[in-house]
Amino acid sequence: MKSKPAIAPLYLSATYKFENSDDLIDVVQNQSGYIYSRWDNPSVVEVEEVMAEMEGYEKALGFSSGMAAISSAVLSQVKAGSRIVSTQEIYGATYELMNDLLPTLNIDTVLINCNDVDRLLNEIDKGLDILYLETPTNPLLRVVDVQMLAEAAHKKGAIVILDGTFASPVNQRPVDLGVDILIHSATKFLGGHHDILAGIVCCNKSFYHSIWTHRKILGGTMDPMTAFLLRRGLRTLELRVQRQNETAMAVAKYLDQHEKIQKTYYPGLTSHPDHEIAKRQMSGFGGMVSFDIAGDFEQTKGFMDRLKTIALATSLGGITSLANQPITNTHVALSPENRIKAGVSENLVRLSVGIEKQEDLIEDLKQALEQV
Repeated sequence: MKSKPAIAPLYLSATYKFENSDDLIDVVQNQSGYIYSRWDNPSVVEVEEVMAEMEGYEKALGFSSGMAAISSAVLSQVKAGSRIVSTQEIYGATYELMNDLLPTLNIDTVLINCNDVDRLLNEIDKGLDILYLETPTNPLLRVVDVQMLAEAAHKKGAIVILDGTFASPVNQRPVDLGVDILIHSATKFLGGHHDILAGIVCCNKSFYHSIWTHRKILGGTMDPMTAFLLRRGLRTLELRVQRQNETAMAVAKYLDQHEKIQKTYYPGLTSHPDHEIAKRQMSGFGGMVSFDIAGDFEQTKGFMDRLKTIALATSLGGITSLANQPITNTHVALSPENRIKAGVSENLVRLSVGIEKQEDLIEDLKQALEQV
């Protein structure tokens, strides 16, 4: 054959046939091929191999969503009596997993404000099974010192898990920071087009089988069409994220000087509390910008409703700019007290910068702020 497809074919088959029973038995016992797509699928495996190479790990696994990846990865490494230390400023659904679900399984979870480093280190020193981190955090874009915390956790024999969704592989290299298991919500920057729901776990071989087994049993496997579209998204990832880095910085600088903005949260700003850590730990500051409107909930809601170029929607990381009020969706499950602890106020806006022109986004923000 003198030619082959430029793009890997899509394998939509849910099951696979065998010439004889011995071949089937070999695949089941030795995982030497494909038998059922809840276990593995060629299209999913192809994108897993790309992600593992991109992030510098030996293996990767595709999941049906970011939360499927998070829950399977965490559950694969704990048992009754295990102890997890994490930060207060984690994604809303991850917070629910840590605060509501895991304690019912007799798993102790301790959530510490990420700026209280001494207390974090003290909790690590007490002993733990997992240190679970997220950086930059959602939605205030705090940046935790991963390498320092990972070293402390490893001294206690713990596994370090990191949700690196907000940074993407372009802006952060977790494998070099001591992260054992890396998670991405591939729905976001990796897919990049707001048209897939997916998760990725990257790890080395020592963690792979237990996570794979939990994925097989719990059923949160990535489907082949999603894998095909994710592979497409990865081909433009660096171009998109570089553009989003540049535009987000311009937007953050504009908002930081605006009289109707109380505070702007962006790691690239020198005013950000973790700017120095971000400079050391990241190669780019990302496409997410959060800010507090100088007004109450209703005034902030009015601002959201006046946006034209920027869409009012949850999710992030795609080519289209999206904005939301975390209090109304991503962090709605948190109690008022826990939202305060996480710094999620009623006038907070989270903006995911797309690839539109900088001037168009700034003009949209300007007109929406005029009536605040």
